[in-house]
Amino acid sequence: MPFAVDPKDRQVPTIPPPGQRIRLVLDTDAKNEIDDQWAIALAILSPERFAIEGFVGANFDNELGGPDGVERSAREIELVLEKARAAFDNSKTMHAIDLTLCIIPEMMNLLGGIDDTDAVVIDIVQECLDFIAEIIEAEELTPHQIEILFNKLMEHAPRQKSDYARNELRLDLLRCCTMLADNPELRVKLENHLSALTNPYDEDSWDTKYFVEKVNLIRYHLVEQYDGPKKAREFIEQNLQYPYFRKIALENALQKNNYNLVIKLALDGEKQDQNLPGLVNDWKGYRYKALQLSGKLDEQRRLAIDFILDGSYAYYKELKDTYDSEAWSSVYPQIIAMLEKQNKNYRPLFPGILIEEGEKFKLLEYVQQRPSLIENYYQHLLPEYEKEVYTLFQQYILQTAARANKRKDYQAVCDIIRNLKKAGGIESALEIKHKLLAQYPSRPAFKDELGRV
Repeated sequence: MPFAVDPKDRQVPTIPPPGQRIRLVLDTDAKNEIDDQWAIALAILSPERFAIEGFVGANFDNELGGPDGVERSAREIELVLEKARAAFDNSKTMHAIDLTLCIIPEMMNLLGGIDDTDAVVIDIVQECLDFIAEIIEAEELTPHQIEILFNKLMEHAPRQKSDYARNELRLDLLRCCTMLADNPELRVKLENHLSALTNPYDEDSWDTKYFVEKVNLIRYHLVEQYDGPKKAREFIEQNLQYPYFRKIALENALQKNNYNLVIKLALDGEKQDQNLPGLVNDWKGYRYKALQLSGKLDEQRRLAIDFILDGSYAYYKELKDTYDSEAWSSVYPQIIAMLEKQNKNYRPLFPGILIEEGEKFKLLEYVQQRPSLIENYYQHLLPEYEKEVYTLFQQYILQTAARANKRKDYQAVCDIIRNLKKAGGIESALEIKHKLLAQYPSRPAFKDELGRV
């Protein structure tokens, strides 16, 4: 039985008298029918009558809509932003800001309920934020306008940590606020808000620590903008536990040629972030640069070997450049031995070094343990190890054929046979082809593909 609403339970809002503004939220499937466009246009062009609180992109699921109805409505609402730009161009600054801010909260709410893989909604919000920043930079706002805009931005700023996308966008609102906070009263209000955002958290997870780092970055820009370079340096030193601030400190030290400080900051970072390999690698990179620029060759070489053992071919080339050819001939065999002992030579680094140094026999041994790599390295083994190369190709073809069970797999086997012929193994290719035909007589699709080789 359909649900019926008693007319007595309906609440019809009272329309304010002329001269009084109506607070308005438009819930609209804007891409569906033309009446929604008229409603949006009427609201935008009547600021004296309507105080627009927001637009909601509603879904519509008919022949014009479907699963992407919300996204299509959101794109249509983006036209509101174009109207806002027109208002700004016509010197209606506050009206432009009002229109822009009415989009942001509703798009934020929409983010929580849809799959925004294509970043349709995020792009709209980001465009709004960029437009607000453009207005702040381009306009000489009066103190009264600054305070109104500041308070409007603060209304939509984050009150707590939420999901990643909305965190980033709402924090951008607070970054806009830093551009307006030269008034001491507004600055105190912003700083209190930023402190309240970070106080509840113990930073026991990476996403919380990242969120707090982003909030502190806004505080840093506030200090940098209004308190001068000395206070900014102090703020950086107080926040070295966050990667962004350590990187700023390292870059500043490098610019001043203070290589000892770079090394200290990098070593401290390596110790602090020892469980985060990516960051440790960043800090070691700064330390390497400082050692290189300060002429500490022995330490630079030792660190280069650390990078090599961790899989970096670029540092192998750099290390080689620090030796003359005679000295290098006794160094690189030691590095190869260390890599072999490390048992991580499955990385591309190891065969790359063998090729660089012309160690063809060691490269052959390496590939013999991994026949599937023969397609990558056969060119470096010919012509010296022709027989071995063809044997490895045949082994790899048989292994691949044993796993094949559909036409796509059979085509992959035949591609390897073609590469064997390309390597000069025409007779070996014919031999393995006949062997496969005999081994798999009841696979017509495989026979068909083999017939095309």
